[in-house]
Amino acid sequence: MRPGVIKVLLAITVASFILFAYGFVTGVQDVLQPRASNVPKQAEVKIKTKKNDTLQIVSLGDSLTRGVGDKNGTGYIGRVKEGLQEEFDQKTTLTNLAVSGAKAPDLMKQLSDKGARYTIGQADVIVLTIGGNDLFPGWETLVNTDFTQYRPDTETFQANAKTILTKIREVNPDSPIFWIGLYNPFEDIPELKGTSRIVADWNSSLEKTALDYERVYVVPTFDLFQSSGTKLLYSDHFHPNEAGYALMAERLLHNMTTKLDVAKNGGAE
Repeated sequence: MRPGVIKVLLAITVASFILFAYGFVTGVQDVLQPRASNVPKQAEVKIKTKKNDTLQIVSLGDSLTRGVGDKNGTGYIGRVKEGLQEEFDQKTTLTNLAVSGAKAPDLMKQLSDKGARYTIGQADVIVLTIGGNDLFPGWETLVNTDFTQYRPDTETFQANAKTILTKIREVNPDSPIFWIGLYNPFEDIPELKGTSRIVADWNSSLEKTALDYERVYVVPTFDLFQSSGTKLLYSDHFHPNEAGYALMAERLLHNMTTKLDVAKNGGAE
């Protein structure tokens, strides 16, 4: 082999050894003396609020948001407020504008009220339930309805949902909106078989509508109540009981804190 070739090979070998040694030493130093990261710790992330570092929640809708069926009247939204304060150390206020028995047209009318519009405009987070009273007929006709043939007016509901979201965005363009999906309280009643598919289709229509808006999230609850019978329902077999509302609150709290990038006290485990 020529002397020149040998010198080139020797130089390459020496350079490779030096690079290997440098990498090894650097790796050991990173393990023994890790450098501070520029990425903020999860516990340092805070929710952006409009004023005073206090998260302002405004809730809208029907009896589900009012907490009917909960002996203490806390409902899911009250539990979410408590969770934000206790688990996430987030100062929180709650203004609950929900009205028991409300249907979508009732909420649309409320959203034209100056006082309601002002309150919604100040919100950092907006939560609502509506549609359950629109979907199912009253108890007096419910058991006599053939749900194999029943076709709810989803087109009207979608149009109303768009109006609701548009009215909210007129006064509050940016804050996230969490719309709670429906569960089926009747799935364990033999005479009301077929209602689960109807609720699932209804929820699907809502999710499609929400896609047309920024920062609007549909929070599913259907799976929480399915096959649970009366364990999660109040004595009226329609509204949740305390256990049902607790599951709804847990689901909403998870969705809310994920979207708002807030961490529990002490950071991630």
